Amino acid sequence: MTDLITTVNRALTAKEFQGLADVPPEVEWFANLGNKETRRAYENALKDFMNFTGIQNPEEFRIVTRAHIIAWRDDLLSRTLSSRP
Repeated sequence: MTDLITTVNRALTAKEFQGLADVPPEVEWFANLGNKETRRAYENALKDFMNFTGIQNPEEFRIVTRAHIIAWRDDLLSRTLSSRP
């Protein structure tokens, strides 16, 4: 399989191909959102969640549990910013 990657004509150089593995997941995820309003809504929600939990670094998202999300949802409900599903 490696031979196929190195011998086939491709748009990305080997260096560019390898560099894509270093793209942070949050950048990759937001790049997939084509609608500006959707992207803005998600960015605002993430900022609110980070403020609620005290998250300051992207790495801290790795320790978020379902309980954190439920607590944030309940906080949104108390602020009447969300409707109960």
